[in-house]
Amino acid sequence: MISIQDFSFRFRGSARYALREVNLNIAMGDFVVLTGPSGCGKSTLALALGGFLFNQYDGEAQGEITVAGMDVRHTPIYDTAEVVGLVQQNPEAQFCTLTVQDEVAFGLENRCLPRAEIQERLTWALDVVGARHLEGRTLATLSGGEKQRIAVAAVMAARPQVLIFDEPTSNLDPTATAQIFDVIARIRELDGITVIVIEHKTAYLERFAPRWVRMESGRISATARQGHNSSTTLTKTPPVANLCPALAHPTPLLKVERLCAGYNEQTVLHDVSLTAGPGEFVAIMGDNGSGKSTFLQCLLGLLRPTAGKIEILGQDAGRAPVSQLARQIAYVFQNPNHQLFADSVWQEATLAPRNFGVWDNKVEQNIETMLQLSGLADRRADHPYRLSYGEKRRLNLLAMLGYAPHLLLLDEILIGQDPENAARLLQWVTTCVATGSTALLVHHAPAVVRPYAHRLLFFEQGRLLIDAPSEAGFARLAELGKTAYLAFSDGGSL
Repeated sequence: MISIQDFSFRFRGSARYALREVNLNIAMGDFVVLTGPSGCGKSTLALALGGFLFNQYDGEAQGEITVAGMDVRHTPIYDTAEVVGLVQQNPEAQFCTLTVQDEVAFGLENRCLPRAEIQERLTWALDVVGARHLEGRTLATLSGGEKQRIAVAAVMAARPQVLIFDEPTSNLDPTATAQIFDVIARIRELDGITVIVIEHKTAYLERFAPRWVRMESGRISATARQGHNSSTTLTKTPPVANLCPALAHPTPLLKVERLCAGYNEQTVLHDVSLTAGPGEFVAIMGDNGSGKSTFLQCLLGLLRPTAGKIEILGQDAGRAPVSQLARQIAYVFQNPNHQLFADSVWQEATLAPRNFGVWDNKVEQNIETMLQLSGLADRRADHPYRLSYGEKRRLNLLAMLGYAPHLLLLDEILIGQDPENAARLLQWVTTCVATGSTALLVHHAPAVVRPYAHRLLFFEQGRLLIDAPSEAGFARLAELGKTAYLAFSDGGSL
């Protein structure tokens, strides 16, 4: 079905090859899991298999790639799309319409399918990703996880022969993650199609006995069949953090009283109240659409409360200008592209401290060190949009840490990170917290959150269901039967 022979690719203007002498054959009906460190070339290979790399990007290509007998390097994208479906890492990058219904139907309408068949496939695709309740929504009002479900549904509706999922669950809560992997496996078994999954959450895929392929530095470095070499030989587990206890402080840094907020007259948050002091590492969990990102947006003043009060460092966050709050509060958005402003990686990394007037030799050295540790030192002159999704996330975080904010609002910063890089980013946050800053981290993987967090907040349908020390919070989740959030032995998956 897929044949890759000595394939290499270098983007125009780049000195390094994104892909180097890749050789891989995948048979019809195979279930392949592609793993490897962030930035190793997995997403670039996915773009090549779907034909997008040759139709949307300038660069130098060598070697051959054929899919179902088609030379995808020289085949029009509309012909390749009849065979290959690609769910991209960033769902917004593939949206073409404004509403859920239009997005799932878009590809089917382009194929001029009968109206009845379009409706049948639309309903089926939304059902399999658990998103029928979103059918009447506009895409702009969805959470990151909800957008990801719609992106998966839109590709599934076309029922291609080859399905490529580039981290299809990176924004999804544990329940939805398990559901999506079940759906992928079921489609592969029923239809006999070829499935390629690019994923760091390898533990979820063990039970499907896939073929494992690992990439490093643009090359295929290892392949294994289940039972010969498990995925644990192809991935690394992050070390457990060595956390100090939360700092005791009589004055809270953050105080929220009966907060209500929402969009377009629809209330998302209901009567949320909490306090947080300096030196706390707070994990925020909950299902997609439960209000986590909305809560963070309220704290920085990006979304004004409809009721209640937010006080941060003595400032009324519901009234203070965002430009004023941002000097003390760093926000890393869920989508890395939403906060890339400069023309080079170095300019982006240094923008905030320069803008806030705290630039000095110590700050410069700290940023140099973080660039080196994050694998971005040799990308200093590159435009940020040349980076992989995971590399952009690392750049987002180090750019915010550069000016030593008092409050860190971190919305899914670990998306696209391999375990080693995830552990490094969390250690950076831990170091910042140890100096007296407060961190609020939205993340779905309990095995990652539990070793680092002092405290757990759990949202359900816009209400704060749990606010407790980490261990007590997870115990409460167990009492409530939320077993998807208790999978601690998940192989370090993210």
